[in-house]
Amino acid sequence: MNKTTKRLLRQGLLVATGFLGSSLLPVYAETTTATPPPAKKIYKIKSVSKNLLRTVEKAALTQIKPVFGAETALIPKKFLEGQESTQNASTILSFVPGVNATSTNPIGVKTHISVRGFSQTQVGYTFDNLPIADLFNGGLSGGNNNYADLTNLIPVTLGETSGIRVTYGTPSPDINAIGAIGGNIDYLPKIPSVKRYESVFAGFGSFNTRSYGAEINTGVSPGYGNLLLRFSSRQTAGYLDHSPDREYSYYAAYDLPQISPTSKWSVIFLLNKNQGATAARMPTALLQQYGPYYQWPLSFTYANSTAEHMMAIVQNKTLISSHAVFGVKGFYAYTNSNRLEYVNPSANSPYNSFVTFYLNPAQTVCQYSGNDFSGNNSAACQAQTINGDNYHSYSYTTNTFGFNPSVEWLSHYVDLKAGGLGAVSLYHSRDYVYGSPNVPEVAGYNNLWNEHAWRLYGKLYAQAKIKLTRSLAITPGLKYETVSTHINDVPGYYYTVGASSGRSYSEVSPYAGIQYKPIKAVTLYANYAVGYKYPNITAFYAADSNATSTSPSTPVTIKPEQVNTYQFGAAYKHDGLDASISFYRSDFAHTFSSYYDTTTGLTYEYNIGSSSYQGINIATAYALDNYISLYGNYSLQAAHYTSNSSSAYGVATSIGEPRANTPTYLAGMGIEGHYMGTRARLYGNLVGPQYIEASTGAPTSISMPAYATMNFNLAHTFQIHQYGVKNMTFSLSGVNLLNSEASVLEKQFPYINQPGNYLEAEPMMPRSFFGTVKMVF
Repeated sequence: MNKTTKRLLRQGLLVATGFLGSSLLPVYAETTTATPPPAKKIYKIKSVSKNLLRTVEKAALTQIKPVFGAETALIPKKFLEGQESTQNASTILSFVPGVNATSTNPIGVKTHISVRGFSQTQVGYTFDNLPIADLFNGGLSGGNNNYADLTNLIPVTLGETSGIRVTYGTPSPDINAIGAIGGNIDYLPKIPSVKRYESVFAGFGSFNTRSYGAEINTGVSPGYGNLLLRFSSRQTAGYLDHSPDREYSYYAAYDLPQISPTSKWSVIFLLNKNQGATAARMPTALLQQYGPYYQWPLSFTYANSTAEHMMAIVQNKTLISSHAVFGVKGFYAYTNSNRLEYVNPSANSPYNSFVTFYLNPAQTVCQYSGNDFSGNNSAACQAQTINGDNYHSYSYTTNTFGFNPSVEWLSHYVDLKAGGLGAVSLYHSRDYVYGSPNVPEVAGYNNLWNEHAWRLYGKLYAQAKIKLTRSLAITPGLKYETVSTHINDVPGYYYTVGASSGRSYSEVSPYAGIQYKPIKAVTLYANYAVGYKYPNITAFYAADSNATSTSPSTPVTIKPEQVNTYQFGAAYKHDGLDASISFYRSDFAHTFSSYYDTTTGLTYEYNIGSSSYQGINIATAYALDNYISLYGNYSLQAAHYTSNSSSAYGVATSIGEPRANTPTYLAGMGIEGHYMGTRARLYGNLVGPQYIEASTGAPTSISMPAYATMNFNLAHTFQIHQYGVKNMTFSLSGVNLLNSEASVLEKQFPYINQPGNYLEAEPMMPRSFFGTVKMVF
């Protein structure tokens, strides 16, 4: 085998195991001479090398680099170390240029993420390049911003990741995100390392926040494989009034013993469970009167939730020739959320957030019999009295099965990649009311709704990296997607006769990227992509709620949100300086918006004309010497409607009106140093003003003011090497040192039974401190 073939084989295996994609299996190829004749070689796959992180592990700052012509940011493993006590898998993204991420407690519930101004439901989320976002709603936790949000759901934690990769703009066809028209966030799984170790850790901080856990890595054992096990628990009283929360995380990654030298199997399992209070978005008038962390008195209303997310992945990589690798992944994901909400029946408030789903005890209900979910009007409706409705039991469950095959072929001039993704997700959402906390579930008697749905997703793709010269490469690609959704509503308060509706969509998305290096230190890049975001489950609610005993549900007319993305930029890397600048524009057709009906509590998704997002990203990092580095970034972004449009819900938009929740600018800067086992980081973030949206989805002229935060992290590792202890690390972190008081999200709602509107807000975390200790054996 000549040197060129060896290089190609090594490159092919790195690519196949995650260098340009996911990273479940860290492998490399080695050639060993078999028995004569010497021309015969045996290709082996061994678990001894790193993957994508190998190229950035020495750096401790976010890296910006082009991949297939698209700007990509990578948070490496070193950057994540010591952050788990103050950051979670969502808020850590605020270190990335152009990303704004918040949550309403240190653990990470009720997250809000935007990437270059795109909302969290326009962004894809993957774990090991497999979708973890809800196939029916998008986002990491539902994302509807309505009653059905899964606010306490935490699909992935920092302890389960070995790096995070953010792709800006509509991603290339090989990224297995669904509806990722504004970008994708890929959590790289933590994988077993070669060396054996055990560790324990614990922490304590503000708001009575406590954490503890342990991690075991068996190391490579011939005939036994390599196993990583991890458990952690975090709990907090929360900075909002009476909002305690607790999380349990279980994680395992196993490299199976090799049966064949050219094939490798691995398994990943994670389970994240959360239980606690569900904090409410509060009227700003009450926050000004009672303080920024005020919540409704428990005698008026409260909500407690339990949520869990489980995911299991099985993967195989097989070398099928000296130039080709075949891979396959199978996965199963389970999500379940249960919330019990109490509303005082004697409450009297003009605010919608307080009286959510507060109904009259006497109402028309539909006695349901049989097991007919086809909407054949088998319910008999009559006025009955439910035993109160001050308790609401809401449950949301999904089961998702998926299959992801791929094949890669590499040569000197062309790298080819093709594959697909197939997934089916089953959904069950229900809400029951009663006068006591032991709420029975009797369909047709005390259910506000009880719906079942399924969604089928299929994707086929092909892309190539054509290396025209050593310094010039182009990446054409094509993706075909098909989505089918069907929903059945059992008769209940909102669906008096029950109904069924559904619709299928099929779209083709082209992609083209280019990268050019005029000199060694400079890379120029550009790409063009078309993407589609398919309707959320809320788009089907209107069809079923309009059904009557004499007419079926109305047709679903909503169209997929379509985007054409253009971006180009330049990156420079030389003598300790990393710098990049990029420009982007995304033009939307059939823009999605959502209407929250304050009289029924239902949310309806609809199309509202066209819109455009555009901006500039600038990022720099400079190593002063071997010990101190500086970094900074700045993003200027704008989003507005580009057509005069109206919807069936009375919402109208005009050319130039702003899209909500898009900060006009984001900025970050910091300094980091390390010396003799000590690491220190001081950094600040600035979030610009952003316009507020009405509950109907209509734009407003009101904007949230800008705010700034300052944070630090200090850690020191003591080398022990006695009594079985290798080392011990102490760390201290501080958040919001300036103690800024600001809202991370605001929304406009109409008053009840009186004219006018009011604002609801979610306040950011006040000044807080957290300390941790970790022992490695």
